[in-house]
Amino acid sequence: MLRERRSSLERLFLYAGFRSKGPELCVEKIMITFKRFYNVRTFDSLSIAGTMLLLLCAASASGQSGDQPNIIVVMADDHAQWALGAYGLSQIETPNIDWLADQGVLFENAMTPAPVCSAARASYYTGKMPSQHGVHDFLSEAAEYDADWLAGEKLLSERLVDEGYRTGLFGKWHATTDSRPPQAGFDRWLSYNPYKAGWQNQYVHSGTVHFSSDNTEIQHTGVQARFLTEEAIRFIDMPSPKPFFVSLNFTEPHAPFVGLPERLVDKYRRVANDIVRAGGASDLPDRGAQTTTPADHIEQLSQYLAAVSLIDDQVGRLLDALQGRGLLDNTLLVYTSDHGLLVGQYGLYGKTNATNGPNFYEETIRIPMIIHAPGDEFRESQSRGELVDLMDLHVTVLDFATGGEITETDYGPGRSMRTLLQGKRSTSWRTLQFAERGHARMVTDGRWKLARYYQQESSDTPTDYWYDLAHPFGERHAAEPPRQPLRDRLVDALDEFFSKHETPQHTGKNIWKQPPPNARFKADLEATDKDN
Repeated sequence: MLRERRSSLERLFLYAGFRSKGPELCVEKIMITFKRFYNVRTFDSLSIAGTMLLLLCAASASGQSGDQPNIIVVMADDHAQWALGAYGLSQIETPNIDWLADQGVLFENAMTPAPVCSAARASYYTGKMPSQHGVHDFLSEAAEYDADWLAGEKLLSERLVDEGYRTGLFGKWHATTDSRPPQAGFDRWLSYNPYKAGWQNQYVHSGTVHFSSDNTEIQHTGVQARFLTEEAIRFIDMPSPKPFFVSLNFTEPHAPFVGLPERLVDKYRRVANDIVRAGGASDLPDRGAQTTTPADHIEQLSQYLAAVSLIDDQVGRLLDALQGRGLLDNTLLVYTSDHGLLVGQYGLYGKTNATNGPNFYEETIRIPMIIHAPGDEFRESQSRGELVDLMDLHVTVLDFATGGEITETDYGPGRSMRTLLQGKRSTSWRTLQFAERGHARMVTDGRWKLARYYQQESSDTPTDYWYDLAHPFGERHAAEPPRQPLRDRLVDALDEFFSKHETPQHTGKNIWKQPPPNARFKADLEATDKDN
């Protein structure tokens, strides 16, 4: 009889439309309460008590704090933190993202764990460092470089499906070598078909782009950022009792810096030279003409800034769509990027692989991280100074999706930012930030930065570059190492961190024994072998 009555309560909850594990957990609590505190003898007493607890549980489940929010993560491509109004660039026009920062929470010290596209995105989706998941550089979308990347990893999308979400990816994937087939955990898939018109086609800002729509070839002619936004909104509008997770990934402001809407580019030609002037140098050598400041620097920088404004347009359209549908107050909305970019700083164009060896310049590792959370789950109009990264975002998404059940993971270093979003003082947040690219690793405390380069022979001493970010030259030149206690602290912390977050088959220390992700990386490895 008790089992039959439990089944009736479960049907009531499911009929009411509660999502994910809420109904089952709530019914379980009801039954436990009955067993512990009531001597249930009649159907009437069960019905009365059950109804009271049902109403109590239903009120909790439908409230902002207990219900599963919708989740949208907007990730730009190569959008550096310096290139945004909310982070202090007064000459750029980004009113929508700036509004999101003004009303939401802006993280001043957000950084990427890996300042190159594929590695950073793989870290976000897996919650792990590159030395754990094995993607250390950008992946060429060609069969030659397919090494079954991310095999055995459970993606964020899969974890959200487990929590009852419907999931969709729109735009850039680039964490494996083929963007055509839908990745695990995604119900809707709109990425690119690099085998149709080459990998460069996905970076066409206006024109014809070849897409893979649920593994079916389609093409769109126009401004592709608008198309991706429209498709994401169409997914939001699909009838479903489930909450949604949208991974919206623009290829802006990635190169080539051409083809952006003229209405946006023209604004920046007059001010680009005031933002980043040509000139400059640093200790690290460049990788050739393709990574140094071009003759048409003003035009290319103007196009880059226009691409950021184009994304800002899309964020505004997304905000309007959410507000118009009454969804904004029950949606976790994030704006971020995979990593930063040099667009003339130090006389360089590019990211970590603009130099030889890889750089961890502030312009390369710092990313925007702006979050607007549901209802009373955040204190609005905040700026947070804690060090955060894309793996913290991974855990934060899981925290909100599971109603607070997950605040950290046993598979990666991330930690939920929910308490920071709520405006609580933090006295135990980490004070060091780490990053890596191949055989190079970084640790910084916000003033001192160590970039360490391991050698192919493990017995050889690593090469260290120390940077004093408070020095007027910043990272233009390496500095004398800090005093010994601070030096030891950073070196020990770097070793301890990676001893926990690396695996023998994927560690960057053994990058020479791993499959090359692209032709450039392969050439570097072959050149190293010849030198040895």
